[in-house]
Amino acid sequence: MRQAQFQNDIFCLRERDLLERFAAEVSQCQAQGKSKEYAFTLNYQLAEDLGRAFSDRAVLHTFLDAEASVTSGPLKSVLDLVRSMYVLVTLEEDAAFLRYGYLSMDNAAIVRKEVAKLCSELRPHALSLVSSFGLPDAFLSPIAFNWVEANASSSEQN
Repeated sequence: MRQAQFQNDIFCLRERDLLERFAAEVSQCQAQGKSKEYAFTLNYQLAEDLGRAFSDRAVLHTFLDAEASVTSGPLKSVLDLVRSMYVLVTLEEDAAFLRYGYLSMDNAAIVRKEVAKLCSELRPHALSLVSSFGLPDAFLSPIAFNWVEANASSSEQN
């Protein structure tokens, strides 16, 4: 599930399949004399799933392009972990993967376990990853600076 080729294939398959389904549904509605607007309204869930599939694939390709521009080393390894986390969280959270049969219930359970493993692997890099966004301190909550203190004060207030 962490292989870039598998990730690209499942995202492209989902997008292509949803596009074909959506086009067929709209064509069928039009063949019955209904307007495109009505067909879109009738198939809004499919249209929404298609839009998300397009966006998810575009983000994945941005990840893959960024990885391809980096020589092997620690940065490439972290990018690989972040890409895999993005894909697997997308697989886990988007019901379309189950709804349209791209994942089985057993595979969904495997995805959840793999996300937990990735969290452990990414944990040592979390501060560096967050710091790389360059967010000003004013935008961060107190928990970003002292997790123990932020939680202690909220516990005392209860």
